[in-house]
Amino acid sequence: MISKYKKYNNYTIYLFLLFLLASWFYLPSWSLNIVCLACSNGLVVLSLLVLMRAGLISFGHGLYYCLGGYSVAISYNFLNIQDAFLLILITAILGGIVSWLLGFFVRKFRGIFFAMMNLALSMILFGIIVKSVSLGSTDGFGIKDLTYFGFEIIDQVRLNIVSYFFIIVISFVCILLVSKYTSSSTGKMVLAIKDNEIRASYLGINVTQQIHNVYIISGILASLGGALMVILVGHVTPEDTAYWTKSGEFVFVAILSGTMNVIAPLIGSLFFEFIRSYALYLFPNTWQMTIGIILIVGIIYLPEGLGSIIFKLRRIKNAIRSKKTF
Repeated sequence: MISKYKKYNNYTIYLFLLFLLASWFYLPSWSLNIVCLACSNGLVVLSLLVLMRAGLISFGHGLYYCLGGYSVAISYNFLNIQDAFLLILITAILGGIVSWLLGFFVRKFRGIFFAMMNLALSMILFGIIVKSVSLGSTDGFGIKDLTYFGFEIIDQVRLNIVSYFFIIVISFVCILLVSKYTSSSTGKMVLAIKDNEIRASYLGINVTQQIHNVYIISGILASLGGALMVILVGHVTPEDTAYWTKSGEFVFVAILSGTMNVIAPLIGSLFFEFIRSYALYLFPNTWQMTIGIILIVGIIYLPEGLGSIIFKLRRIKNAIRSKKTF
């Protein structure tokens, strides 16, 4: 049964990957930008999913989103590193180091205290960047053309076929790695910790260390999301990354997506970005209210998130098959 679920889950991920890669050839250019932005933000939502599996939530993961974005921008402008793969590697290493260090501090807290502690750390970073002229202050940093394994892409537009495929593939590599982690014995320990920390510790699970590991994974994913966003947009500012409203947006999408499937954060992020784009176009003065109504409807009719749609479709399919046998 478990092996069937793993195969079904992997098939869903691969099919979705092929669908998004093929989208380059038939979707309009404006929607391709939204798809790439959804993939970038989807990694941050995925990082929250990893935390939510342990019964934790962060109101300040804009900290790592900002860290990833500024890692790319600073490496490009000050270290003259222009290769996208190298920038992604630097971001992953820096995100891992920072989350490892902060993990010693935040792993002691649970519930609302954990969430607010991350929010406080995010706002500290926001304040440091805003007050620092050398870090671009409120204007931030911009980057120009990038290379991919040393090859320069000569194209007038920022989003070309190479950068599009790069963002999509990096996002899905992270999704597959998280899928492998969640289905492993280590990943299942986290669910035991969520249910009851005391019982988990009696079973020999090092709860503090597991929480620390989950936080590191979450920090790396969120940092990579920020890095991909800067590669896509070409600019980063503290207000668009580290401010508390951005972290709140990620939590919003995480609740909308649910935790039933690792592909759910990407589906939720795509849904959110397209809804927001259309809401801004159709209802420019009340788009926030539109998104709020959608969240209420989603909570009522899909309490387990958008990711539960995949399982509901699977149940319907199994029900139809069972009727045919009779």
